[in-house]
Amino acid sequence: MEQRGSAGAEGAVDRIIAHARGIFEATSSAYSLMDPEYVIIDVNPAFADLVGIPAADLVGRQAFEVFAESPSQSGQDPARVMRESLDHVKRTGQRDSLLLHRFDIPDPARPGAFLERYWSPVNSPVLDDEGRVVALLQEVHDVTEHREDLVRLLDYLSADPDASDADRSQRFAEYSAATMVTSGLYRSARQEVEQLQEAMRSRAGIEQAKGILMAQHHCTSDEAFLRLQKLSNDTNVRLKDVATAIIYQATAPRRGE
Repeated sequence: MEQRGSAGAEGAVDRIIAHARGIFEATSSAYSLMDPEYVIIDVNPAFADLVGIPAADLVGRQAFEVFAESPSQSGQDPARVMRESLDHVKRTGQRDSLLLHRFDIPDPARPGAFLERYWSPVNSPVLDDEGRVVALLQEVHDVTEHREDLVRLLDYLSADPDASDADRSQRFAEYSAATMVTSGLYRSARQEVEQLQEAMRSRAGIEQAKGILMAQHHCTSDEAFLRLQKLSNDTNVRLKDVATAIIYQATAPRRGE
């Protein structure tokens, strides 16, 4: 197997990184790229954000040194389990998934402390033009909040396994894990969209109220905004609600009309 240290492997990995750079950087999924000795070659912003460690402190370091085992997991061997999965990918050139894997990570806010985390990692080979493994791509999802659901799911699937359905069960479990993560991302994204929409509605209302004040007081846009701010401060009412009141007063039908 070609090792990262050779010029051929380095060139293949560099070409892959260059080709996939835009997707690698932009995706919300967390990815790390390692050489065959598990030295971190690159991580995307989502991965750095997920583990709370800047990319500059990850790249060039051995993954199992950066993510040392928590003393509280001394009997669980999380690093050994992860290494066995990566070794399998190197040896076979086939993807390997760990459906639910506890691997606590260092707490950036408390040196020496660890955060309990459960992951659903997928380890994939990066192949050169001749089909040799030159790097390993790891995608990780934080499934800590879904742990209990995943445990019940996996217990159900393993209760009476049917050998002929092993692959189907594996795919179903992977799909379920991904769905749980995706649903959390969807809820988060929807909340952000709703907040953005509310902000846009508030901004539109404020702009309309400014226009009304500019017409009423023959003032500039900045002066109208200062009037809005003063009204908000004097009445202890939110700026957008003050704007709504001004719009209502200006557009409400007069009595007798």
